[in-house]
Amino acid sequence: MVPEIEERDLQLGYSGLRPKLVPPGGKGIADFVITRDSNVPQAIHLVGIESPGLTAAPAIAEHVSKLAAEILG
Repeated sequence: MVPEIEERDLQLGYSGLRPKLVPPGGKGIADFVITRDSNVPQAIHLVGIESPGLTAAPAIAEHVSKLAAEILG
């Protein structure tokens, strides 16, 4: 999908702390945010996908593939 990226451009990612997306009081953004970026139309953000994300991975992949198809035309 991105031929200009070569193996030497990649590096291992390490786990770390992830802030919760729901502010105190429980109102606001929730986990499982999957959206296109209004400032970078080619970007798709997948944010806050915790442990149930593994179970939901096939459905998430299907949804993201549709978003990618829209982007790629």
